[in-house]
Amino acid sequence: MFTSTKRFSQLLIMLLTLSILSACSTMTSPEDTPPEAFTELDYDSAFYLKKDQEHGTEDNSAWQMAAVQALIQERKFVLADSIIEHLQSKELSESEQASLSLLIADGLGAQGRQEQARQTINSIDAQHLSSIGLIHYLKLKAVLEVQMQDPQAASDTLLLLSPLLAEDEQQAHNDLLLTQLSLLPAEILNQYQPLVNAEEIEAPEMPIEIPAVEKPAVEKNEFKEGWYALAGIYQSFQLRPNQLIRSIDEWKNRYPTHPVLEYMPSQLTDIPEASPYQPQNIAVLIPLSGRFQQQGKAIQYGLLDAYYRQQQTTQDSAEQLIISQAAKLTFYDTNGRSMEEIVLKLKTDNIDFVIGPLLKSDIKEFLPLAQSLPVLALNSFAKQTAAKPADKSADPVDENQPAVNKVAAWHYAFPISPEDEAKQAAWLINQQSHKTPLVIAPDSAYGKRIASAFKQKWAELNPEKDNTTEAYYFTDKAQLPKFIDQALQTGKSKSRISQMQAITKLPLKTEVRSRRDIDAIYIISKRDELTLLKPFIEVSISPFASKIPLYASSRSHKLDLRGKQDRELSGVSFSDMPFLINDNNEIMKEVQQSWQKQSFATLRLFSLGFDSYQLIERLMQLQVTEGAFYPGLTGDLSLDKTNTVQAKLSWAVYKNGKLSEIAPLTPAE
Repeated sequence: MFTSTKRFSQLLIMLLTLSILSACSTMTSPEDTPPEAFTELDYDSAFYLKKDQEHGTEDNSAWQMAAVQALIQERKFVLADSIIEHLQSKELSESEQASLSLLIADGLGAQGRQEQARQTINSIDAQHLSSIGLIHYLKLKAVLEVQMQDPQAASDTLLLLSPLLAEDEQQAHNDLLLTQLSLLPAEILNQYQPLVNAEEIEAPEMPIEIPAVEKPAVEKNEFKEGWYALAGIYQSFQLRPNQLIRSIDEWKNRYPTHPVLEYMPSQLTDIPEASPYQPQNIAVLIPLSGRFQQQGKAIQYGLLDAYYRQQQTTQDSAEQLIISQAAKLTFYDTNGRSMEEIVLKLKTDNIDFVIGPLLKSDIKEFLPLAQSLPVLALNSFAKQTAAKPADKSADPVDENQPAVNKVAAWHYAFPISPEDEAKQAAWLINQQSHKTPLVIAPDSAYGKRIASAFKQKWAELNPEKDNTTEAYYFTDKAQLPKFIDQALQTGKSKSRISQMQAITKLPLKTEVRSRRDIDAIYIISKRDELTLLKPFIEVSISPFASKIPLYASSRSHKLDLRGKQDRELSGVSFSDMPFLINDNNEIMKEVQQSWQKQSFATLRLFSLGFDSYQLIERLMQLQVTEGAFYPGLTGDLSLDKTNTVQAKLSWAVYKNGKLSEIAPLTPAE
């Protein structure tokens, strides 16, 4: 090694001789100021050595350090060591000494001498480094700690480095930090998860004070706590993507201002396609006593039927179902029990999937308490705006309020929705090339709500038309003739005939004329109401006018399970669940044998229960696969953007007292 200024000058001349030829052709003369230590260099080592020579006896340590930095980058370690030894012989300031030690650590690390490099970097008083030098120091320190497989030290250093980095460095940095943290023992990570009182946590010891640097958006203790909690989630659930997604969302709610949210680690954003739910303990929350026990027991029967059919699947079945045959199904009676009480019981019983509740008031209360559980509610989501007090005297599955805007990704709603049925009717009637349908419904809140859903969908399907679908609302059966006269405007025709007869005082051969501006009628009524409405409509249509097709909702479908059909409804098309239209299927035959004389309202709830169990293993596929559907008893089931199950119903028409299923149509939307 050279130990004197004279020998260093001889070495410098030799260096210049070796490199000047390659460097001189590209060198230009920048400002005569040495670059700040550890900034990105614009020139090679020959340039900085030449600048050092030009300064002669002046204080040229900065040029020599720039030359060392360049030589290390060029992997010319012998020459770099010679200049380092010369600098060590000089009287340096504390700042220069700290920078020189960091250069030495750089060189040792570049040569693969990590242990020596780490010892050197640990000896540096980082308080004397510039802000750029401090960033370089922390980066090098973290690299060495990662290389030496010390995740705790690496994590601590990376946490210190986080607020100092430029935006274009944050993503790679956060990816590395999560990886290092996730290598720590679970008990270390979980000390911050969950935290009852963050103020009780002491701030982590910060060995380096970082002046003139913008503080993170959160306090130091919360910054570290958030990272540890996030790493704990990743460590625990990296092989369980469904739980990982849910836990990350919970973490975001706990740390809404954490800086990592701007650059979430790739491991937590590039989560592979979520796997199907595979619960081992399934809870069913339905009323099994009290006012709604009949509805609850119908759903229970459907669930148990689906459950035992699965259990009977043979081991050599061509289709291997995903839900384990060892899955446990537990029913919880929601009548007279608070949702808080039930949630506590679910935790005790290690429940990992919930079907229900059924009543809307229970759903509204339950979902906020079950943020970490996958839930398939058996009704629609509650409104986000303030709702009126729940009326439990109403049909618990007869309403379909708009879903809330913010629904957990693992919370689903499976309602039997008359509004959606009306929208499907509007779509079908539109597909049949009708232009001006008329809606007939009962004069009640229910009738007006369903009619409104039809009209809204029709307007969406025909945005270019500036017309409003007419709706007429009937009251009691005795007033139906007068009501039909009003709806079809035959009363006006009869009035004109009477006026002509009064004027002429002659017997006139006349025919009552009905309105000609409607070409389809959608009827929302009960079965006995429909059997009266249909003949009144038929006799009111002008004999020389085209017959108006009639469409009805499932509300009027009450087939006798023994095969008797009403001929009075021939020509009426209606929608309903496939299970109730095609009553020759195997499940229907078995239900008829073991559970005779059940109403269609009860069988619809049976179908809801049956399909809710079948959907568990298919929900994730429906959620992530565009256009996916499952053919259930209630219809072709898909998920919309609000996580609400949509059931595409079947259509049938009465022909001479018998049912004939209408071939399914595929929506173009």
